[in-house]
Amino acid sequence: MPVPATLDVVYTWVDMNWPGYLDECRRYHTQPAHLNPERYRDHYGLLRYSLRSLERYFPCVRNVYLLTARPQVPAWLRRDHPRLRLVHHDEVAEARHLPTFNSNAIESHLHLLPGLGDHFLYLNDDFLFGRDTGSADFFAPDGRMKLMGSWFGEPLPFRLYEGKLNLFGFGLIEHTPIPVDRPLWVEMLASRPAEVEATRRQKFRHDHDLRMDKLYRQFLLTRHRDRIVVEPFWRLLHYHTFHKIENGFARQQRAFARLRRHPPKFYCLNDDQRGTPDPQVSALVRAFLEEQYPTPSSFERPVG
Repeated sequence: MPVPATLDVVYTWVDMNWPGYLDECRRYHTQPAHLNPERYRDHYGLLRYSLRSLERYFPCVRNVYLLTARPQVPAWLRRDHPRLRLVHHDEVAEARHLPTFNSNAIESHLHLLPGLGDHFLYLNDDFLFGRDTGSADFFAPDGRMKLMGSWFGEPLPFRLYEGKLNLFGFGLIEHTPIPVDRPLWVEMLASRPAEVEATRRQKFRHDHDLRMDKLYRQFLLTRHRDRIVVEPFWRLLHYHTFHKIENGFARQQRAFARLRRHPPKFYCLNDDQRGTPDPQVSALVRAFLEEQYPTPSSFERPVG
């Protein structure tokens, strides 16, 4: 089984500032957590910088898919780009499950993106590339997928659900790009139809939701271990970083200085600034992004 020469790349994204989006959230919400701005805001425009990093450091891209809520589309995005596939939720999800504000439900439809290849890389919009990366970083020489996101390849069934606590620092190793075998993703969903359907019915994230990324790891470890090679945490952390953007300028200043000195191959900048991002931290992050990724990607509309 050869290493894929090119991969489709799939992003999920929404912007809470899109006209009417928050009003729709409020119409369906039943508890304050449903309106947590960290789930929906695009405070740093990270998708734009992620695409810049992708084009600079990950050249083996076939097509880029952006899955979002209708009618959203980033104002800066070049919609006529020949390798861009813009897909709205209503093109892959059944009407009875819409609208949805639940990332777990949205991820359960990735395999339905039109024209998607049998191998793709799934990214959140807060994932970026920091130095040269290729297919070999996600596939072994014999074509098996590298499984990231575990300590030593242990299947942990209690980790499959949204409401389970992030014990033992799993966030450090789980927030990575995920290489996906689309037929195996379909098989995974078919193995738990009732729970997948229950997750899709939840408008917002729910404690009993299946977490699709974690289910996928568990499924591969227990059903298709011959198709993967486990990437242990100690090796992953040599080239991957998970960083929480929090309010507290001095600590953030030190963290971003480290990212400048030792850029990882890929990393996650997770917005954890609660309801009121600190202006000084916000300015620091924006300056870092513009410094590291100053050149617009071909996916951006020309200025003016």
